[in-house]
Amino acid sequence: MLSSVIQQTFAGSDGLSRADRFISRAVSKNECLAVMIVNVEDVERISATIGHAKTQDFLDEFHTELKFLLREKDAMERISDRKFAVILSGMNNQGLARIAAKRIERLASDVGDKGVFHQNLRANIGVAFYPVHAIQASELMRLAEIASLGSHAGSDAVSFFEEDFADHLLGEWGLEGRLDSALRAGDLKMHFQPKMCLATGSIVGAEALMRWHDPELGPIPPDVFIKLAESTGKIAALTQFAIQNVCMQMNEWKQRMPDIGVAVNITPTTIINGEIVEVLRTATSIWGLQADQITLEVTENALMEYPEESHGVLVELREMGARVSIDDFGTGYSSLAYLKDIPADELKVDRSFVSGMLEDRDDLKIVEHTIQLARSFGLQVVAEGVECGGTMDTLRKLGCDYAQGYHIARPMPGQELEGFIRGFDKDNKRQ
Repeated sequence: MLSSVIQQTFAGSDGLSRADRFISRAVSKNECLAVMIVNVEDVERISATIGHAKTQDFLDEFHTELKFLLREKDAMERISDRKFAVILSGMNNQGLARIAAKRIERLASDVGDKGVFHQNLRANIGVAFYPVHAIQASELMRLAEIASLGSHAGSDAVSFFEEDFADHLLGEWGLEGRLDSALRAGDLKMHFQPKMCLATGSIVGAEALMRWHDPELGPIPPDVFIKLAESTGKIAALTQFAIQNVCMQMNEWKQRMPDIGVAVNITPTTIINGEIVEVLRTATSIWGLQADQITLEVTENALMEYPEESHGVLVELREMGARVSIDDFGTGYSSLAYLKDIPADELKVDRSFVSGMLEDRDDLKIVEHTIQLARSFGLQVVAEGVECGGTMDTLRKLGCDYAQGYHIARPMPGQELEGFIRGFDKDNKRQ
């Protein structure tokens, strides 16, 4: 039972693709764990100094060295360019975890000192413990994210989750006020992760992902500021910001990339109040776009939790011409009756299954059966979390329609996407 709860609640966040299984094993063995969020700092400064490509080389090397540093019984996953999640087995106190975290901090410094470009590569690390702080993977990741914010604010690169810190996070730091300021000042940015058609090898769209880099605190994790927006009633403003900025970006692209569609994530709150319909209608009208260029991604669990409310809103969106995608499919309580009735155009297979499908036969079966199930209901399939060519080849053989993941490209600013697509096609639409 606990394993299914972990899987349901964790999947869909920007975290470890197999954390649910890793933590469920710890549950069965009554084993302690330390969950760490590792952020590489000052990436923008380094990129401005030595260039984006060389900076990516540094981050890739840190990723590789971090894997070698860990023990066989530990786990690690890359969440974004600069962020990594680490789960350490048998860690039950701050002393042991601090030793491990300091080794990771030193590793970042050593990687930065290599080569002809000597850079001060720094990492900040937030830590939470199982079972002391939480027993669910998603909650452990969230608490480690909160702890990492503490290391942003303080002089110590390593910070442990504390209840008092979490309780005062909004008031003491004024994070709520900072979010208001970020909306006004333009500190929130939309990045875009390309989406590839597996049949043709062409980039046909992208998923829009919001990023917040606070001038003082550095990168604020999406899980943190989206939960903050929901808890403080600002999610509508955040959604409107996302839709407006996506439409504005697509307007800039439409002369040169008229066929590129964009997917935008919407939260359960946005679905329930129904405001998304008018927001999308207004934004597409202002920027001269057709609604069929926009895909709204809503999680499977949100649809199951609010079936009646979500159904009506999704029908309205589709009547406007917008596409609807069921995100994180397979991580909740899927049912054939629900699939039969839901107004949707595609399913997104969760990264927790895709990233492990070459090593785990059960994951492979889940992906294969999901593709077959989608076909039987006339839905297209997107696989997220594609991190190697072997995974992409297998998905193609299974009949998957589209793929996203680091093997294709990481999320990037809108102004970079056009150049990326040109280079991608010029390189013979690499497989």
